[in-house]
Amino acid sequence: MDKILNFKRYICGREEFNFSELYRQCTGGKITLPVNVFLFEHRKYGNILINTGCSRYMKKNPAAFAGLLLNHRISFGKDDEFCSQFLSEGFDPICIKKVLLTHCLPECCGGLPMLPKYEIISSARVLATLLLSDPADGIMKSTLPPGNIQKNAAGIYNGNIFLGNYFKWIFDVLGDGSVLAVDISGYVSAMAGYYFTEKNLFIAADASVNEEAIEKGLVPSDKLLNKTSSPDDYISVLATLRRMHKEHPEIKILFSHSLEI
Repeated sequence: MDKILNFKRYICGREEFNFSELYRQCTGGKITLPVNVFLFEHRKYGNILINTGCSRYMKKNPAAFAGLLLNHRISFGKDDEFCSQFLSEGFDPICIKKVLLTHCLPECCGGLPMLPKYEIISSARVLATLLLSDPADGIMKSTLPPGNIQKNAAGIYNGNIFLGNYFKWIFDVLGDGSVLAVDISGYVSAMAGYYFTEKNLFIAADASVNEEAIEKGLVPSDKLLNKTSSPDDYISVLATLRRMHKEHPEIKILFSHSLEI
């Protein structure tokens, strides 16, 4: 009996990229890509959110938001918020009791304050980043959850799975093997990827801008690498995902900014 019943993508904001600046082989111009949020229904735990997308809380500190826009061409409105989209479909977001975070950036945490009571689950490394976020960062301070929100690190997965050929540590997010987490840090200092074992689906967050770098073998530019927390780790994770894509084409790899789902 399947544990994951439904899986859906929501576009909760958009960001503009210039691939000719980010990858050495590209000559194209600017492209606007979605900020993806994923919602899935688990047979035991109900509806679970992966990241939250953009929200009005990111604009709570206008100066900090203006600083964000210097490096990230992000756009969103009230209708882009996940709460607005859920309510328009007749689904009350108060029913969400768990949020999985891939990493801690404003567009990933932006809607956390919109939920009244929930549990955050991720790798211990991501949660440490969440807990140690600089309180002087105006945007993150506005979008981080209050201190009474429960935060749990996923435990080690003890089963045998092909992911062990690509990643050193594998974590069992919900304790039943349905969602596994791996460390894909590099773009930022701590980032988790999520693999849905029943769906052959891997959420790779910001390990790449989108799937083009995986499918077309694009080489990151110095400008892109200079934006990462660890260029060497970023390149290593990108190479790992490319190898996994080549050796396991049945697995769909999605990113925070994938255009096609």
